[in-house]
Amino acid sequence: MKAIDLFVGLLVCTGIQAQTHLPDSVPVDSLRTVRLREVVKVAKRFNKLESPAMGLTMLDAGTIKRVPTLFGEPDLIKALQLQPGVSPGVEGFAGMLVRGGNQDENMFLIDGNPIYPVNHLGGLFSPFNMEAIENTQFYKAAFPARYGGRLSSVTAITMKSGDKETYHGNFTIGLTSANLSFSGPLVKNRTTFFASVRRSWLELVSVPALAIINATKKDAGEKKIAGYSFTDFNLKLEHDMRRWGTLAFLTYYGHDRMKVGEEQFSTDEKLPYRHHNENRLKWGNVLTALQWQLPINDRFRYDMNASFTRYVSGFKKETETVWGTEGDDNYESTRFYKDVTNYINDFSVNTSLAYYPAEAATLRLGANYTRYQFSPEKVYQESSDNPAGNVTSGSNLPADEWNAYLEGDIRLSSQLSLNAGLRASFFHVGTKLYPVWEPRVSANYQISPVVSVKAGYARMSQFVQQVSDNYISLPTDYWMPITEEFEPLSSDQLSVGGYFSLNDRFLFSVEGYYKWMRNLLEYRDGYKNLPADTRWSDKLASGEGRAYGVDFQAEGSWGKLSGYLGYGLLWSDRLFSELNRGRRFPSKYDNRHKLTLSLTYALSKRVELNGGWTYMTGNRVTLALENYQYPEGYPTTEVPTLPDSYYGMLNYYEGRNNIRLPAYHRLDVGVNIFCPRKNGHMGIWNVSLYNAYSRMNPIMIEKNDDIQTTEGKPLNPRFRTLAIFPIIPSFSYTYKF
Repeated sequence: MKAIDLFVGLLVCTGIQAQTHLPDSVPVDSLRTVRLREVVKVAKRFNKLESPAMGLTMLDAGTIKRVPTLFGEPDLIKALQLQPGVSPGVEGFAGMLVRGGNQDENMFLIDGNPIYPVNHLGGLFSPFNMEAIENTQFYKAAFPARYGGRLSSVTAITMKSGDKETYHGNFTIGLTSANLSFSGPLVKNRTTFFASVRRSWLELVSVPALAIINATKKDAGEKKIAGYSFTDFNLKLEHDMRRWGTLAFLTYYGHDRMKVGEEQFSTDEKLPYRHHNENRLKWGNVLTALQWQLPINDRFRYDMNASFTRYVSGFKKETETVWGTEGDDNYESTRFYKDVTNYINDFSVNTSLAYYPAEAATLRLGANYTRYQFSPEKVYQESSDNPAGNVTSGSNLPADEWNAYLEGDIRLSSQLSLNAGLRASFFHVGTKLYPVWEPRVSANYQISPVVSVKAGYARMSQFVQQVSDNYISLPTDYWMPITEEFEPLSSDQLSVGGYFSLNDRFLFSVEGYYKWMRNLLEYRDGYKNLPADTRWSDKLASGEGRAYGVDFQAEGSWGKLSGYLGYGLLWSDRLFSELNRGRRFPSKYDNRHKLTLSLTYALSKRVELNGGWTYMTGNRVTLALENYQYPEGYPTTEVPTLPDSYYGMLNYYEGRNNIRLPAYHRLDVGVNIFCPRKNGHMGIWNVSLYNAYSRMNPIMIEKNDDIQTTEGKPLNPRFRTLAIFPIIPSFSYTYKF
């Protein structure tokens, strides 16, 4: 989402702690090799001027926690939303649309293992527990060849490891949730663990509040049903096998449950009546992985990883109506039940070999195999009105993916460095085998110690997608594989940039890019009016897109004050032969201008002030500005939709995404108060204001469609904007021990 503080208080990076192994996600050019009995990588500060990497942002957990957010929940996604070229989608939610791409085009990796991004309550709450995150690398251009599977971005998250010598942990409680983390040695200097659990406690507030509401509605014969909870769990075990390297086991679990509904009943005991309507949703991810890292000698390192990922979303609907008392002659009851489940099981094995022929060069070779098991829209339905018509439908759809890559980092001279590679992917589904070749290259030329220029090219492909006509990511939006009817999604991105450092205290960068996207999928016009048994693929249309623009960043520090300024200029549109009468149309998140300013001021050793402001050109929506009467002999093939006959006019849409919402801007402020204890423990209070001047930013425009005629003359349509987030104060308390 937006502005905010220090986000990058030093967004460009804070170093990575020294390790006895090198995570693949860390750019090699930011490290040096120390010759010992094993390969030991010692981290130093990532240098944008020297690295060929483009569109790369590195964040640690401390930086992200300084960003004031909605409900005071530290949120990795909302911190990344501050980046130029990244559109947040709808306010308050965890959308992330990178350089004109869609939400499903972002790859998320936990210690190198992919998960399907899901959000707690549509993104109102962070999908990742920040207490479990050590650091993050975010790529939006010039992707290294070892990454693939999505078109627009890669977010590589490194989980925290346990302490080898001492036990420690922390406890945090905020407005919406609490979390507890603990780490330490199981066998000193050999085996470690890190565990973290987070749980929402909204039920503690909602249950008594709901009881009060229902007490006031009891006399009217009404009862509301509501409930929501989410749980996160992270576990990482590591064992040092000495000369045989390091063995690690990790688990990630994230799950949400929600129920909404109502009940109506008779308050007259002589006329018993009850109508119950309840909907339940569930969604989440489970990831388990076993990793082996083996430094063979001072020039080679071998890595092997096996993982299982399960993504699931489900929806249950139950309605029941009862008249009279069971056993009486006038007793009647009806019941309807529907259970829809969508899940994906992924089994993956990958292996890689890193070769360090010299301090200024690294070569990587790797391969991966993934077995997918898709089960979209598995439905069970029963009805008391038709017991013989109970329905069970749905089928499993298997698919296989193979990847291989070769990638090299090399410093050709004191001024020129290069990252180049080739990734080959093969996807098999049904009777089709799709081969895809993905070349990648990026180069950096350092004109002087303080000035460098870069250029890069990357091709990306994607074999699964999440098609949605909603403005927020919902658990009911299904992930589907590429089928025999549609080609794999693909993109090509060219980027160039310039970088300038002043006195080692200020860094300025500007990156321009042009991105082509092919085989994108959208729902056809009027797809909701198609028969219920219509195939999923028949509801979709395939087309292309493009995005181009410029990202500017400036960051630096002045004594106790540090700050970040980001500006993004973006054009993004789509072209589908079957949509919008074959004309090009802007994407929903064609946010032309985006400006982000964030500041952090260390008032004292114990008090830190944060503030951030964001301005962004509004999103686009499809809106009918004109109406026309029914043609004679309605219905006819000229009528684009099937409106309710109650209305006297039909909507006329000039084109898709034809209206731009008003500009968005917001100020957030926060303060961190550090309270050290005599026993070495630390207490931290965080108080923040989201939307400090209470700007009611519209998230949609609603049109009054109840346009009836008066004396043969149509009424003028009415429009109103909808905004949901005013000023929101929040707090949290963390105790580190």
